[in-house]
Amino acid sequence: MSSTQASIVRRRLTQTGIAVGVAVSLIALAGCARSDGSGGGDCSAKPITQFAVVTPETEADHGWNQMGINGATETATALGIKADVNSGVGYDNAESILTQVADKGNQLVIAHASGFAEAGQRVAETTGTPVLGVDYETLVPNKFANVTFEAQQGGYLAGVAAANMTKTGTLGIVASAEDLNWFTMAGGFVQGVYSVHPDAAIVFAIIGPAEYGDSAGGERVAQQVIASGADVVFGMGDGATQGYLQAVETASSPVIYIATIGDVSEIDPKGVTATSVLWNFGDAYKLAIEDINTCKFGTKNYTLDVPNGGIALMDTGKLSADAKSAADKAKAGITDGSIKVNKLTTKAEVEAAIAANTGP
Repeated sequence: MSSTQASIVRRRLTQTGIAVGVAVSLIALAGCARSDGSGGGDCSAKPITQFAVVTPETEADHGWNQMGINGATETATALGIKADVNSGVGYDNAESILTQVADKGNQLVIAHASGFAEAGQRVAETTGTPVLGVDYETLVPNKFANVTFEAQQGGYLAGVAAANMTKTGTLGIVASAEDLNWFTMAGGFVQGVYSVHPDAAIVFAIIGPAEYGDSAGGERVAQQVIASGADVVFGMGDGATQGYLQAVETASSPVIYIATIGDVSEIDPKGVTATSVLWNFGDAYKLAIEDINTCKFGTKNYTLDVPNGGIALMDTGKLSADAKSAADKAKAGITDGSIKVNKLTTKAEVEAAIAANTGP
């Protein structure tokens, strides 16, 4: 890999607590008062009144961490319960941090980083406090479950929109890490582009193995894909997003940016962002809390996808009429099952899809 650790191919989630208040749950279900709940294992008779979210970075990333925190605070408001927000804890000592958060009286801990998942399972099993992880298939009845993603569906919508806006016929994908969700979204984007524009060129660049917050690296790789002719850039970054935007804003000719996971409008004063693939965690968190209250937690994972509204294109009013119409049609097709988006999970698979120039 080069000094920028960028992989380029033509043609073609995851610091110390901020306590929020305490209130009373609206979901007091008597059915939870049994020790052998529907999911087996231990189940407390006490309904959730306070839960925590733990994020490696802060909401200032306008992406992964922002949306995890937003989902928690919105859930707390909707249910009339407390959210204990612990942001910016970093990636080290995850088990110790999660244990401390569980010991603060929280009845559910949301471990909002894929790198926290294994530690989260251990904490759930040792403390007895239910933990909701990310991107980890293991289930432990009444103790541990996960949020999972059909991220390729959101990437597909972004690709369809992008293909309807490009003037050069070259589009860029920039990613901050060699991350499962980044690969999955990138793969969906490639398929969406080729469903509209089969002869498009796609340039794919990665900052490095795990450079989520690397703004300077983000600017560097975004400049690379723009220099290759891309006039639409699809960015996956967390903190690296700042660099992507800087590159797009200072490009010598107009470039359109498409963000992922969060709302970047606050850090985009020049308005170069046409849309964002938003991830809404609120409904998943509500379902998890409901399942804890009814002794069903740990029997299933909670998926964000396009049909259930967990993943959607943000309506900024900046998509062209053709791009919006095509994206809406693609959303309907994914929802009714007439469009199937292949789930690519590795860098090699994304590169092969670019090289093969094939859609779903």
